Amino acid sequence: MKKIIFLTILPLFIYAKCDLNAEKLVNSYSKIIKCEDNKIYLSNGKSFIYDDGKRKTFKEALNNPDIEDMFKYRYPKYWVKKLPKNYDPGRIRFEPLFKELYGHSASEVKKNLVYIPWFGKNILVTKANGVAKALSSVYNELKSLPPKYQKYLYPIGGTFKWRYIAGTKRLSVHSFGAAIDINVKYSAYWRWSKGAYRYQNKIPPKIVKIFEKYGFIWGGKWYHYDTMHFEYRPELLK
Repeated sequence: MKKIIFLTILPLFIYAKCDLNAEKLVNSYSKIIKCEDNKIYLSNGKSFIYDDGKRKTFKEALNNPDIEDMFKYRYPKYWVKKLPKNYDPGRIRFEPLFKELYGHSASEVKKNLVYIPWFGKNILVTKANGVAKALSSVYNELKSLPPKYQKYLYPIGGTFKWRYIAGTKRLSVHSFGAAIDINVKYSAYWRWSKGAYRYQNKIPPKIVKIFEKYGFIWGGKWYHYDTMHFEYRPELLK
């Protein structure tokens, strides 16, 4: 008589592997200490799921992302004149992580705001995560450019302001004091375009390269372009 062997199949839980992008976060922000078992761990003991495993459309990732979704589009380090539809590297942000890094409210963010010089004025940015130091380095290089570049750089459009992005319920990175809009007069914004979509830009590559050198990505490398906008996102430039 043959023996019948019954095998008990136990559920197998496999955590998503923390990838190189997760390591870029760890290497970019001192408050992020590690990625392990599909979780990002912070120095205050809090943690977030890194990858929720859901496939998302562009709008779903934009409005309900996990941390891994922030790397959905690779930021181009080369100059761009045209981008595929919805190609917005860095525009997807996991807001709870930004609040842990910079502050959960305007009053919390304000505790870390400092003034730095900017072409004869003082502008207000956060010192958290080295933003003020990085933007000061940007300024020190920009001011050495020939005078023809200065018209693009001041007066600025703004730095810190706790607010939603126009037409959304998503907080702007300006809310955290980690972004700057340069001179609006020479800038283009996708919502301002009339009629059919057309990419526009007047900001010189030399200016963009200096910002990127110190960890700031440029809104001109988004399909939904915002050429006045630079925000501190060193993880996307590693």
